Amino acid sequence: MCIFCSFVQEVLATNHQTDSVYQDSTIFLNQEIIITAQRQKSATFSVAEAVSVLNKEKLSYLAPMSMPDALATMPGVWMQKTNHGGGSPFIRGLTGYQTLLLIDGIRFNNTTFRSGPNQYLNTIDPLITDRIEVIRGQGSVQYGSDAIGGVVQMMTHTPEFSSQGVVWGGYLYSKYLSSDMEKTGRVSLSMKSEKTAVSGGFTSKNLGDIRAGGDIGKLNSTGYKEYSMDFKLLQKVGKNHLFSAAYQRHLQKDVPLYHKLASGEYSRYSFDKQQRDLAYVKWEVNTSNKLFSQIRFTQSFQNSLEIRTKQKSNENTIKEEEDQVNTLGSVFEVISRPSDIWSVSSGVEYYQDNVNSSGVEYSQNSSERNGYRGLYPDNSSAGNFAVYSLHTIELPKVDFSLGGRYNAVWLTVPDELFDQTTISPSAFVGNAGITYKMSEKYHLVGSVNSGFRAPNINDVSSFGIADFRYEVPNYDLNPEKSVNLEIGMKSKSDRLSYNLYFYRNSLKDLITNVRSTYNGQSTIDGVQVYKRVNVGSAVLKGVESDVEYLITPKLLAQANLTYTHGQNVSGDEPMRRIPPFFGSMGLFYHVSSRLKLNSIWAHAGKQDRLSNGDIDDDRIADGGTPSWNTFEVSAHYIRSRVQAQVGIKNLFNEAYRTHGSGVDGMGRSLWISFRLNL
Repeated sequence: MCIFCSFVQEVLATNHQTDSVYQDSTIFLNQEIIITAQRQKSATFSVAEAVSVLNKEKLSYLAPMSMPDALATMPGVWMQKTNHGGGSPFIRGLTGYQTLLLIDGIRFNNTTFRSGPNQYLNTIDPLITDRIEVIRGQGSVQYGSDAIGGVVQMMTHTPEFSSQGVVWGGYLYSKYLSSDMEKTGRVSLSMKSEKTAVSGGFTSKNLGDIRAGGDIGKLNSTGYKEYSMDFKLLQKVGKNHLFSAAYQRHLQKDVPLYHKLASGEYSRYSFDKQQRDLAYVKWEVNTSNKLFSQIRFTQSFQNSLEIRTKQKSNENTIKEEEDQVNTLGSVFEVISRPSDIWSVSSGVEYYQDNVNSSGVEYSQNSSERNGYRGLYPDNSSAGNFAVYSLHTIELPKVDFSLGGRYNAVWLTVPDELFDQTTISPSAFVGNAGITYKMSEKYHLVGSVNSGFRAPNINDVSSFGIADFRYEVPNYDLNPEKSVNLEIGMKSKSDRLSYNLYFYRNSLKDLITNVRSTYNGQSTIDGVQVYKRVNVGSAVLKGVESDVEYLITPKLLAQANLTYTHGQNVSGDEPMRRIPPFFGSMGLFYHVSSRLKLNSIWAHAGKQDRLSNGDIDDDRIADGGTPSWNTFEVSAHYIRSRVQAQVGIKNLFNEAYRTHGSGVDGMGRSLWISFRLNL
């Protein structure tokens, strides 16, 4: 969905501003400085990659309920929601473990990430996020396995230093969405001085049942509660050294998997506890040495805990499945600038996942508890080692980028039921890009890059019900591979900026679920048995465009369009869950330095190009997903320390469902938010 205009930073200041903030400013599109594309600072207008940015000011005005809601506003990103507590971004037709998520430069994907839509993105609090960067179509060279579709990096709030002595600050925040669909509160405190900066906070959310559009009404058993806390410390050590430490925890309780309950098959199916912890320390050094201009070392620890509780209708047996993944990560990076035109980012990475998985079943009428094999073999582990080097050469008329990565992955799976197995896939990938500077306003870009996704523990050892199928292990899997070609045009001026990309991504050795048997049986408990095999080859191609036009110094128009065509070549059918044609258009009126008015129209076309898997998926209606349109308006008022916002979503109360989602979209709803800076 298109978002509000990119107001300059003065918007958040006091009433000493002039009314025409746009008058002497430039549009932010193609003006952003990003770090994700080349792992060092680069201008969006100069890089060959297709990049979208959601900065701090935009996030503040959006007031998103969740991180998936924030990403749903970004060009080229399609957001599927299996349940109210989920949200999986589709980038160029790919999602799940084929799209890489990062937090502050640290891999969020672990070895149990699932294929297709998953819920992990929703365990990141948007209220602690200052910036989101999305690279579409590449990322394997920069960040390794899983980045076939692209990379989403979320950068959390970083406290600032002060030259005015010790300064204390913070803010109070609250938000309410009608029909009790959201009640959010947050308190944040900060301290800054010349050499030390600290910030932290606590967020509480009570998300009620969705009230859908049209005549659908309330979707019972969709609401849940969540809590998050965060802390970050920055400490200057001497003139050239910076130490930072951070901790995040996110906890969700009793998150229903709505489409399982709506089908009537289950009376209870929920993530009874979903928890994410991230702690890291980082050491950064700046030097005058051209070969070691900047050195960074990051040591991280992550914990992911997921407990699924399910009970079939008309049965007394309750099953609890618990998966816990502990991840240690070490990243060493060096930024080199051998000459004025040549910069290099190189590094070594190592991540280690340790998996604990178990299951227990019991009856409501008995205290006896019986254990069984979890979704994955207990005490499994996965290692991920890589070395990479990214080079950028800037000439007067042409910029070149070139990079390579060697990645080795090994899985150790002590599966007593299917025999212990160790597999160790590896890959070498590379990329090359060119930016031809036709003029100061127009750049022609092109790139080619290879990507890969190593099979993970979820691929090789998953044993149990997933979606509409019963999965059995297969330890004979190879990495998925891709080659992406794209060309594009970028433009920027004081009044008009746009991006236009055409791409073609060829994929082979895709890991695909095919019908199978277990102990000679094609079904288990009435559910069809599937296993994963490397039989897939596919082609993804499409076009993406986004534009901003400054109609007057106070009125901005924005639009974006995305079309994706995915074909499963080996299966001679469409790829699964391919998004429809979608886009949005918005008008954003800057009434004064204090008041802004926004309006956004979002559209998704009908999607009736269905694979056999789509046809079998109970989240997709017979014949496909109908087209839909939504319209929303909002007003934003800022004065001194106070920021108040009010808006109406789905103004015409249209009934709709995002293609592939398990829940219907919200109907007409009023939201208000309030922030007081301390």
